Amino acid sequence: MFHAALTLRTAMSVAALTVASVISYAPAKAAVRLCEAPLSSGQITADTELDARKGALEAWKAKALEHGEGYTSWRLAVDKFLQCLPRKEGGFECMARATPCTIEQAPDRRELRQKRLGI
Repeated sequence: MFHAALTLRTAMSVAALTVASVISYAPAKAAVRLCEAPLSSGQITADTELDARKGALEAWKAKALEHGEGYTSWRLAVDKFLQCLPRKEGGFECMARATPCTIEQAPDRRELRQKRLGI
């Protein structure tokens, strides 16, 4: 009796998982990272390190904007470098350098095939 109940419970679990996987199936699209050439903010000076840091990041973002709005995210950039140093005259000097990138959804393989075949 116990063995039959266990087998029935197992069969029901497998059936439920099969139905759930069929219902939840949707073709997945992959995201791809597209990057441009590295950019530098140049040397940005300010009275405080925080202001110099913010200025360097804003200068970098302004240059990245030339590639489009999607490229201005510091979080998506690769090979990031942000350095701040105190100046002898007072204040701070910062420089931001990174490769601007954006995320784009890769087209579905079927969609690419249809375009290639002219369907």
